[in-house]
Amino acid sequence: MLKDILIVDGYNVIFAWTHLKKLAHESLEHARMELRDRLLNYGKFKGYEVILVFDGKYTKSGGSVEAITSGFLEVYTEDGETADSFIEREVFLRKGKYTNVYVVTSDGAEQNQILGSGGLRIPARELQNMIRIAKEEERLQYAHEHRRDQFSLRRNEVGGLLSPEVAEKLEKLRRGH
Repeated sequence: MLKDILIVDGYNVIFAWTHLKKLAHESLEHARMELRDRLLNYGKFKGYEVILVFDGKYTKSGGSVEAITSGFLEVYTEDGETADSFIEREVFLRKGKYTNVYVVTSDGAEQNQILGSGGLRIPARELQNMIRIAKEEERLQYAHEHRRDQFSLRRNEVGGLLSPEVAEKLEKLRRGH
């Protein structure tokens, strides 16, 4: 079964989200780390593969590709290659290998290029909203599972405290014998 893939223009998102933009003014590295963490959780919850792309010109190390976990790549483009050109190439290469190729950017020209390449665009602020909704869904799902586990524990607690003889007598009563 094919998966969806989310290709994210990292700096575009950082400077579109108010919280990350403020954080970036203090430490660009911390803003990148927080975005990575949010995307890791979101991708795992939604079952998406994720490629987080940053322009390499803003880092000391230059170009690199790091597999953070299975299904999550963090890319720093080579000096001279923009995140936009890297993303355009990835959309072209990955089209047909995934159910949907989503690209997160608020760059208007890039959005048009993505649509022309067969990708689907998600504006940076819309991704922020999607992550917020997914986090709430995850919280509700966890609360539901936690309640179910507590219920089954409570239900089984008493049975575990009964002697085998008493449990047998209660079972006979329940059956009407």
